[in-house]
Amino acid sequence: MMFLTLCKPFLAILNSCLISMLRTPNPYLPLWPSVLMFWIVILLILVCINSMLIGLI
Repeated sequence: MMFLTLCKPFLAILNSCLISMLRTPNPYLPLWPSVLMFWIVILLILVCINSMLIGLI
């Protein structure tokens, strides 16, 4: 339960970062697609962990 409360603000921050990154794509980043994929993978992992924890509670 404690982990879930700690994880929720972190997920919100990640979401806002991802949305702002999507809205303003930086042309100076040559690795832009891989960076985006990296963030999406992290987000999916966190969502999976959260749903598992909710299932346990």
